[in-house]
Amino acid sequence: MTEQTRTASAAGRRARLAGHPRRAGLAPRHRPSRPAPPPAWPAVSVVMPCLSEQDSVAECVRRARDGLAAAGLTGEVVVVDNGSTDDSPRRAAEAGAWVVREPRRGYGNAYLSGFAAARGHYLVMGDADGSYDFGELPRLLGPLRSGSADYVLGSRFAGRILPGAMPWTHRVIGNPVLTRLLNELFGLRTSDAHSGMRAFTRAAYQRMAPRQGGMELASELVVAAAASRLRMAEVPITYHPRAGQSKLHAMRDAGRHVRFMLGYAWEMRRKRRHSQP
Repeated sequence: MTEQTRTASAAGRRARLAGHPRRAGLAPRHRPSRPAPPPAWPAVSVVMPCLSEQDSVAECVRRARDGLAAAGLTGEVVVVDNGSTDDSPRRAAEAGAWVVREPRRGYGNAYLSGFAAARGHYLVMGDADGSYDFGELPRLLGPLRSGSADYVLGSRFAGRILPGAMPWTHRVIGNPVLTRLLNELFGLRTSDAHSGMRAFTRAAYQRMAPRQGGMELASELVVAAAASRLRMAEVPITYHPRAGQSKLHAMRDAGRHVRFMLGYAWEMRRKRRHSQP
């Protein structure tokens, strides 16, 4: 194990989490171990969940670092190892990432740990499987840097989906249907509610305060951004064929999205009724 993955001191951990939206009530599973931060904290944290992605994670880390350089911003790459059984953690660290461990499986659990460890003013999310082009970071971060948005979603449907990147059932049925349901329930106009590439300010993340531990985190972020009255923007991105085996379980994950959206919509309506005189 490299020096980059050693356990941080309690004092260093408290300093890094200062100001985090869930600082007081953060569950122990989302208190990651990581090295003590250097004196100058980065402008951007790129957070990547990773579950046995040894064939692609190092290249994703390098592309993210190149994307940050192209944007002219200081940054760090935080790779959240979510129980890999291969060489992913070592390869990520050798490519220049901070490696955070999250033993509880789940897309949301990995991101919550990564965001808790991240130190940047801007937070970027993207997968470690090669499906998202981190060379597009300058475009993704543009609305945040200009002050015109608090939350930016990289839209695959407004951009390009390369051949072999998305099964036709996801492209024609799954993603459009789930996105339309979310838009109808919450009065939104997003084009790609389940894109895995997004960016937001730390203040925006604090206002959203996400909690979902599974794939439904993707829906939660969009809905919470709207409920928090964040200024939202979309930019087109390119979606690439992933490396290795997909970790998605289409029907199960879709069911979790639907249950979350229906539950959230019902709770919002209940609160509005109770708030009326």
